[in-house]
Amino acid sequence: MIITVGEFKRLLDEYDDSLELSFSGLEYHRLFEKGDKNLEVEFEEKIFKDKTGQTRVQEEEH
Repeated sequence: MIITVGEFKRLLDEYDDSLELSFSGLEYHRLFEKGDKNLEVEFEEKIFKDKTGQTRVQEEEH
């Protein structure tokens, strides 16, 4: 699901600024602007869709 920055801000407006934002176990890294119309949230983990369309998190290789 993709939403605009404005839509996301409006969703967050009802919450107190002191609340911590969780990403379901993923480690937030940064925001990255991709082109003129896309802002991507990057995580420490590599997240991708496989050939079947399932979202996957790449495990670390030891």
